[in-house]
Parts: sequence; C-alpha cells; structure tokens
Amino acid sequence: MKVKVANTAGFCMGVRRAMELVLNATRDREPDEIIHTYGPLIHNNQVLEMLEHRGIRCLENLDDAESGRIAIRAHGIPPQERRAIKEKGFRIINATCPRVARVQGIIKKHALRGYDVVIVGDENHAEVIGLKGFANGRARVLSKPNEVDRLPTMNKLLVVAQTTQDELVFHEIAAKLQELYPEAKIYDTICDSTHNRQEEVRTLCDEVEAMVVVGGRQSANTRRLAEIATVTGIPTFHVETEEDLDREKVRQFSVVGVTAGASTPNWLLRRVVNELESIQPWAAQPLLRVLARLARFLLQSNLFVAGGAGCLSYAAAVLQGIEPSLGDFSITLLYVFAMHVLNRYADRATRFNDPSRAAFYERHKIPFYVASLGAVVVALILAAFEGVGVFLALLAMTALGLLYSVRIFPEGWLKVVKIVKLKDIPASKTIFIAGGWSAVATLLPALREGWRLNWPIFCVLTVAFVLVFVRSALFDIVDIQGDRLVGKETIPIVIGAKRTGRLLAYLVLFLALLLIVAPSLGSATEFSYLLLLICGYMGFYLFLQKRRLLRPGSLRFEALVETKFYLCGALAVLYQLITHS
Repeated sequence: MKVKVANTAGFCMGVRRAMELVLNATRDREPDEIIHTYGPLIHNNQVLEMLEHRGIRCLENLDDAESGRIAIRAHGIPPQERRAIKEKGFRIINATCPRVARVQGIIKKHALRGYDVVIVGDENHAEVIGLKGFANGRARVLSKPNEVDRLPTMNKLLVVAQTTQDELVFHEIAAKLQELYPEAKIYDTICDSTHNRQEEVRTLCDEVEAMVVVGGRQSANTRRLAEIATVTGIPTFHVETEEDLDREKVRQFSVVGVTAGASTPNWLLRRVVNELESIQPWAAQPLLRVLARLARFLLQSNLFVAGGAGCLSYAAAVLQGIEPSLGDFSITLLYVFAMHVLNRYADRATRFNDPSRAAFYERHKIPFYVASLGAVVVALILAAFEGVGVFLALLAMTALGLLYSVRIFPEGWLKVVKIVKLKDIPASKTIFIAGGWSAVATLLPALREGWRLNWPIFCVLTVAFVLVFVRSALFDIVDIQGDRLVGKETIPIVIGAKRTGRLLAYLVLFLALLLIVAPSLGSATEFSYLLLLICGYMGFYLFLQKRRLLRPGSLRFEALVETKFYLCGALAVLYQLITHS
C-alpha cells in the first residue's frame, strides 16, 4: 500500500521542548529523586507509560508529594497554581510552550488595562484553563460562532485563540466579534505548527483515498485534525496505535494519507505507517505482493545489512591491494548479522524506534536466536581456517559485541559515572558499530595476509569506519525520540540532531579528501578514486534526509542508505575487471 505521510506529523516544537526538558532533568537527578509533571505532560498514554518507567510521575494533586522537581507542561498553568507549587517547596521546570507563554503575556497585559478577554478554544482544555488565570476573572471562552450572541455588552475587548484552535472557526468568530466591537483588539495566536498541520491535512486529502490520524483520543488538536479530514468527505480513521487499524476496511484503498497530532511521538507514528505499508490492497498484483514481502523480510531480518557488510569487506580488501576471499566476505556477513540480531533483543529502544522489526523479531525469537548463535560459530570456524591471528581477533570482537548490552560494572558505579554497561557510555552505539564493522572488514583480511598494522591499513580502516559511522549516526538522528525515552546517550542526543547532521556532512567531505590523496601517498590502490562516487551517493541521501524528501525511518530510506555498501562491492568488482583486463 502506498502511504503518504504529512511532513508536519508528530511532536510540535512545544511538546518536543517539554519532553527534552523533563528527560534532561533525569540525567542529573539524585538516585532516589522522583521528577513530577503537573498533570499529564502530553495527551498520549503510550508516552506517559514510558515516562513512568523513567521515574517521571504524573502529579494531579500537590498534596500527594512533598518536595522535589515538578515540570509545568507545555499547556501552561494559571499563575495562582504556580504560586501554590512554589509555596509547597517544589523546584519548577518550566516547560510551558513559548507560544503559549506569549498568549499568557498578551492576556495579562490587556487585563491589567481593563480589557475583557474572549478566548476562542475549548473551555476545559488545560491550555485554556491556564490562559483564563491571567485574565483576572474577566475571561470568557467561545468554541462556536453561534455563541457570540450570548456575550454581554463589553467596553474594551481582547480576542485571542487557543494555540491549537481550528483557524477557520477562529476567523469566523473573530469576524463576528469585529462587527459587534469595531474597536476590539484581535490577535491570531494560533501557532504556526497548528496552521501548517491543518493546511497540510486539507491538501493531503485531495491526494489520497483515505486518511489515518494518529494520536491520543484525549488530544484536542488530534481530534481537530480528524474532524478537518472528515469534513473533506474522504474516509477518516482516528487511531491511537496500529492495533486500532481496521485492516479489512483499509485494504480497499490503494493510497492512504497519514498525519499525527502534536503529542504523537515518531515511533508511534512509524508503527502505524509500517502496519499500513504491510497491508496489500486488493488491487495489488500477486507478484508485487511477493516482492514487497521479500524486500521487507530482507531488511527486517538484518540479512540485507549483513550482506552490505560483506560487500564492504570485499571493497576494503581491494582498496588495500589484497585479493578478496569468500572467507572474508562470509565472516564479515555472519559477524554483523549475529551482532545486530543479538543486540536487537537487548535493546529496549527497538520497540519504539523500529516497532515493525521489533515485532518481527519477537514473533520469530527462537529461530533468530539459533541463527545468530550459529552464525557466530560458523564465523569462528571460518576464521580458524584463515589463521590463528584471524581467529583470536574475531573471538575478541565477538566477545566485545556480546558484552555491549550486558552489565559488566558494579552497581556502585552508578553513583559516580552512571555506567554499568558499555552501551551506557555516551555515543557508544554508533562508535561501537562503526568500529566493529570496520575492524572485521579491514583488519581480518590484513591479518590473513600476515600484515602488521601500518599506515595503509590505518587509512583503509578509517575509510571503512567513516562509511559505517555516517550510516549509523544518520539512523540515530531518525531514532532520537525513542532513544531519549529509554535513556540512551547517542550522538544526536549529546550534541543535537542539527550538529550531528553537519558533522556527517563534514565527514563525507573528509572522506572524499582522504580518498583523493591516499593513492598518491601509497596508502591505497587507485580503486580509491572510484569510491568518490560513494561520497556523492552519501551526500545525496544526507540531502534527502535533511529536506525530508524521503520519509526518515521508512524501509525505502533504510534500503537507500544500506545500498551504499553494495555499491562499494560492485565498484570493487568493476575495478578488478578493469585492472585485470
């Protein structure tokens, strides 16, 4: 099934900021400290459950806790409630959305000057309750145009909107108020994110046969998106998770649009999208169904990525001037497959970052355990045939890979460095993956030839490391929300997604320069020049990711990134054909 995902779907700026402030607070808290949120941080039950696991509790009544830190959610709160929190001795984490804070300031300023305030929004919504607190008892809330006639006579009037209000409703109410009160001050305080989200839904409804809106049923802005889609006349499905999808109803459509509310995390959106993409419409050709299932299986099982690692080992051998062998290819493929599979089961973030793959592995747990352990054994046997040095090196890297997610440091270390596993080391995931791949693909062939570590080997090792590092860090950018929830310290979390994107661009440029100078320094064969094409390819998909021209996290995006290694292998074969002829 073809799925079109709205570019603005998922967390808005305010919700993302609130999540980051609260999750960052967990990094420097005391061992027994509980961080509270004043009311649910966002309207999404799945995220709230994850926050509970991180020790972040939802506090509805201030009397239920004595002290500590308490986060004010993005919706904001009335000033009298803020005073009550301070009087109770709580330290405040102010996660109020800046756009909501701006509306609070507008209301406060005009209320002090004697203005009556009309808020266009939902009377019982948390944001509106907070806004009313700044109006000194002079606020009224309207949600429908026909409610304008019920207003009493007012001298000076201020009109604002709930930041997530339907802009068409707001403009209609504002126009009526302008007629009754020509001197009224009207501020369109609907945030840009809400405007763009609603406009994109209206546009998307013209391009698809049905719409799926993902988000909590308690989320006002999510319900509003579903209402907007319904008004256009196309079938609309409001779901909280992929389990709410009616597969039989959806199957009758060939092209489906997907959007999500401002409190819907990326991993939950990806679950629904992956589920939709796995549904083959009735009109689909049988051959296309088979090919789609085969492609999905190769990607989800990690066989495709393992094959790419094997191709990298082939290219690394050619770059070093070593005759590639089937043994090197097989050892690298088996090692990468085994490490990826076994660490998938130990990685809690997988069920958020890659839900369809997590479900796939859970359904086939025993076969994959057996296959991955068998892959380790076969790889070690093949390494033994290539030499004692190769066998010992692979054994050491296998042990390191298996220990990555295992507790190896005492619990007491948490009080000092907060590290009990190798995976707890900041940015370790990307570095370990790149180091493991590049070492197996580069060093093992050199050891087979009896070479010692020298500058040419280091140069080729660097090339392989950068190729894998860019791949893994790019996926880390896509997975940043799920990684934050489970407490991972990946590179995008440590330095930020934008800085990571710039770092990857600089690494691609560095790699291009290295490939240009390496042959003249005697550090690589002239195959180095052909690999410049891979730098161009990497620049291409980094551009697509930055511009969101291809949906990040989709199987198409993953296939595009992983295909780089197959291209390296293909170019190596081409180089050999040219030089041998």
